[in-house]
Amino acid sequence: MQTNLSTEITPPLSMPKQSFRFDIFKGEVDSGGKVQRVRSVGASHILQGCKTYTVHLKTFLKDTFYLLPEEKKFTSADFLIYTREDSRLPGRKYFWNLVGEGKILDGANAGFMKLSFDVLGSDSIYMNLHPRETTVA
Repeated sequence: MQTNLSTEITPPLSMPKQSFRFDIFKGEVDSGGKVQRVRSVGASHILQGCKTYTVHLKTFLKDTFYLLPEEKKFTSADFLIYTREDSRLPGRKYFWNLVGEGKILDGANAGFMKLSFDVLGSDSIYMNLHPRETTVA
């Protein structure tokens, strides 16, 4: 009797992606120049392999903001903050509205990004670049 054992392993057709959650918080700069977290004001999410973060702020519960890398380098920002609205034009899915920017901090504040919204007037909103939570999507 012959036994034929196959050692081939076929990978699943689609691997589950991880989802990462990041804290967005109000912060204050202490006397040493380091940002200290005061309280959470929202969260950001990104799927593994994607470039676009979705941002939800507790102040605007029904609104979603999108954080994308600044690739054209028209500004000194590392990321740009957008809102989007559905387009009624054929061939165009969304209109993207630029509403702010994000700058990655270094030195004592490495691991944080400072978020600046054009009309909110707050200069103390930060995003922690180290994920708070990881889940499989």
